[in-house]
Amino acid sequence: MRSDPHASVVEFYDALAPWYHLVYPDWEASIAWQGEALAALLAAEWGDGVRRLRDVTMGVGTQALGLAARGYQVIGSDLSPSSVRRAGAEATRRGLTLRGHVADVRALAARPGSADAVLACDNALPHLLSEDEIQVALAECIRCLRPGGGCVVSLRDYGPAPAPGTEEIKDYGHRVWEGRACRLRQIWRWRGPIYDVAFELVAPGAAAEVILRTPPTTYFAVPVARVAALMGVVGFSRVRRVDGCLFQPVLVGTR
Repeated sequence: MRSDPHASVVEFYDALAPWYHLVYPDWEASIAWQGEALAALLAAEWGDGVRRLRDVTMGVGTQALGLAARGYQVIGSDLSPSSVRRAGAEATRRGLTLRGHVADVRALAARPGSADAVLACDNALPHLLSEDEIQVALAECIRCLRPGGGCVVSLRDYGPAPAPGTEEIKDYGHRVWEGRACRLRQIWRWRGPIYDVAFELVAPGAAAEVILRTPPTTYFAVPVARVAALMGVVGFSRVRRVDGCLFQPVLVGTR
């Protein structure tokens, strides 16, 4: 077990940032699709007055870029400096305004009540390795919201954890990196409700030569229902699960 899980998250995403787009078969299409899906969700839940957004787990900007392209005022933050820099460069390349900075979701650099909606997508909160830490992050999210504002969290739908020591390989399929055909995969190693993850790009064929690999990072396989309960604990109302909006279950809650 790593002595500093915070550092492992930064190292993982700093390493992944240049090739994070390979997580998606078509990143550009996913940016547009997720922006459209989230815009529809924001309007349906909290009305057309939602314009000021805080993406508190921005990464390289998959959601933030799509929403900025639809006219939202987006401020993004993330633990990974390399991810924040890439999100900014991607916004500049597209002619979009996207303010970004490095921040821990448990200590956001935001004024109270400054956002109409807060986003924490792509299973980011389970990098916090206890329910207590997730509750701290959710309290920061609600602090940033104006009264009546909303929070959107997307999470993996975890089932029961397998036996400690179990290793799983998640194959993302064929990709091309710097003109070279390869496959993208995740390696999961379980130790109770906690598991370690690394991404690998491997050459095709039986040898499966590793072309690129991230350092490992760690997740907490927290059930979606437990995160929904924690949203209620910190003061969110009308907390509910929404399926079919993004590729992961979504939780919404209102301040």
